[in-house]
Amino acid sequence: MNHRQRVLTALQHKEADRLPLDLGGTSDSTIVAVAYRALRGHIGLAPTSIRVADVYQHTALVHEDVRQALGIDVLFATDEPTEWRPGVLPDGSPAEFPARFRPQRRADGSQVVCDADGTVLLKMPAGGHYFDPVHSPLADAASERDIARHIAAIESYDRPDHLDKSYQELAEQIAALRRETDYALIGFFGGHIFQAAQSLRGWDTFLMDLMTNRKFAQALMDQLAEANIRRFERYAETVGPHVDIIQFEDDLGMQDRPLLRPSLYRQMVKPYHARLFRFVKSHCDAHLLLHTDGAVAPFIPDFIEMGVDILNPVQVSAAGMDTRELKRTFGDDIVFWGGGCDSQQILPFGTPAQVADEVKRRIDDLAPGGGFVFAPVHNVQAEVPPENVVAMFETACQYGVY
Repeated sequence: MNHRQRVLTALQHKEADRLPLDLGGTSDSTIVAVAYRALRGHIGLAPTSIRVADVYQHTALVHEDVRQALGIDVLFATDEPTEWRPGVLPDGSPAEFPARFRPQRRADGSQVVCDADGTVLLKMPAGGHYFDPVHSPLADAASERDIARHIAAIESYDRPDHLDKSYQELAEQIAALRRETDYALIGFFGGHIFQAAQSLRGWDTFLMDLMTNRKFAQALMDQLAEANIRRFERYAETVGPHVDIIQFEDDLGMQDRPLLRPSLYRQMVKPYHARLFRFVKSHCDAHLLLHTDGAVAPFIPDFIEMGVDILNPVQVSAAGMDTRELKRTFGDDIVFWGGGCDSQQILPFGTPAQVADEVKRRIDDLAPGGGFVFAPVHNVQAEVPPENVVAMFETACQYGVY
């Protein structure tokens, strides 16, 4: 059974020869570049240039030799820049970044990204590992008319200008991967609605809008849904035929509870998700993967109803995300992608033996009957020892045999 067959078998809720494995297959099941460099050295791979396409999370594009060493079955067919430039990671080691992404370093050691007018859009504090958005262009919007003035920000939310390949160029690149490899190919679309509204409006402000300024909130989400639909029509025509899975994102959970009451989600946000997902399912045959962190178990029936095929990442340490109960309740109707090892305590701070025990527990819960793709819970962070990463994938490969 080849890589793609293994993954597609799991997505059909059937048992393959072994569990399909993912590292680097999505933007939220990969590894930060600092940890990736350490991993390559630990498993004896030759030094090579590390590329960082996701400049916000500083994650690495995984190389073929790492996929082979760890038994990975998927490949991320995502937006890339046309040109790269040399740069440095937070630990001072070299890497390549999109040529058009050029942060400025300040005297205090922080880094910022500004627009043409000098407004700070992104900031990484001194000693930090991520760029955070710090500008909300609709923060002062007072009416629905103001939304139209920011349509460019709405249209470009999931396509930053430093990732400047066209969908047609991306499609040609992915078509070659499909011909030349047998990996399951995952495309990234994003499709943020709720999270985009929070970022564009201000995280706390938009949550208040949902309660006190509902017509404005609905108008903004309506524009975001329509912008995503227009963009997906182009994506489906070009990239869609060449990928097996398409990644969407919209974080709805916190550590101890959902971000929204389920009733408020169903009244205010779900209609826009449903509109977008219906369009996606009617225009493309690829499986729909939704990334949403945290305590999202109350929303899983809604995801299933809207046509979501795959839930990522299965944050096992969040409230209500018990893997055995999730599999028992929803395992026939949705694929779980992730949840392979607790990433908050065990993966960064446990021993390799503890990692192996955790991996076996999650496999026991999630693997029977198929419908499970093994991956860490979100991205492997900088402090994770490389021996723990190896223990995680070696255990999954050896113990996850059907």
